[in-house]
Amino acid sequence: MVGAAAPSLSCLPLAAAAQASAAVPTLEPILLYRNENAYGPSEKVLAVMREGCVSSNRYPRTEYDSLVNKIAALHAVKTEQVVLGCGSGEILHMAGVAFLGSGKKLVQASPTFPALGKFAQSAGFEVIDVPLNKMYEHDLEAMLFLASASAGLIYICNPNNPTGTLTPRNDIETFIRKLPAKTMVLIDEAYHHYVGQNSTYLSFLDQRFDDPRVIVARTFSKIYGLAGMRIGYAVAAPDVARRLSMDHAQWAVSVVSARAAAAALDDSEYMRLGVKRNTNDRQEFMNQLNARMLRALDSHTNFVMVNPMRPPAEVIEHLKKNNVLIGPRIPAMDKYIRVSLGTPAEMQEFWRVWDLMPAPPKMAM
Repeated sequence: MVGAAAPSLSCLPLAAAAQASAAVPTLEPILLYRNENAYGPSEKVLAVMREGCVSSNRYPRTEYDSLVNKIAALHAVKTEQVVLGCGSGEILHMAGVAFLGSGKKLVQASPTFPALGKFAQSAGFEVIDVPLNKMYEHDLEAMLFLASASAGLIYICNPNNPTGTLTPRNDIETFIRKLPAKTMVLIDEAYHHYVGQNSTYLSFLDQRFDDPRVIVARTFSKIYGLAGMRIGYAVAAPDVARRLSMDHAQWAVSVVSARAAAAALDDSEYMRLGVKRNTNDRQEFMNQLNARMLRALDSHTNFVMVNPMRPPAEVIEHLKKNNVLIGPRIPAMDKYIRVSLGTPAEMQEFWRVWDLMPAPPKMAM
């Protein structure tokens, strides 16, 4: 016997949706822990993916060149400046392989996206972690002090993960100019599209910085909703791009992923919708925080760092027991939790579960 389908929360008034979310058991966990795009790719992209699966028995032919051409045109660069990767995580790995050899060190913020640092440590390279400043920006003065001639690579995630905060563009430019001549700088712009209008922020791809040491990484995992497709790219000077690709498998990106990414670039209207939707979801999340007298960092991404006013480990465990997964504990910010933004229905369930917790004890802030 086939059971009746649960009602769609998006079609119900707010009060009815809250009742439905409480009454209908959630079989799958609510995933608010990896900063994914909860809405997924556009219908146009999904159609291309379905069509691409039909020819998945064939090796790539024109798919890579087509995607590289689109990326190069988007950023007004030469095709030889574009490097594709299996997610931007692979781009970070490629940069580590290329520029951390021969005793060169990695200098990065703490906390920041950990993939590059973990790779460097596992490969036996020295990693220098520099705490964020009081504004939760990269402490560029401290990073510069530690970036001696032995620093092979500087990693700047902007907006930063897990804090969602920005480091001003002008400060980064000044920092780069003062670095040793052979030190490379990898700027991770995974969350670029979520920033919106901000007087201190400007992408290093939207306005190029004339320094061949700068590598910019982007991903299709966030605004384009293709995290499961594992595709990203880097833009760099031609010789740097060649060095990044030197030990890289040419066919690391699948045919379906390449076609999906190309279609996502063509669907600019859906990208604009995603930006607007995220802005609204983020504001609603902040409204709910304020209603509960909680605190959070000012986010420029699709996730928020929240001070829950109680031990984070207890919050994470409570949510997990109720089938809601959020980001793991962050030792460098031991009073905070990271919550990725979900759909309105998912966030209603998040707050329903949240409100099951007893009133928080008073904590020293």
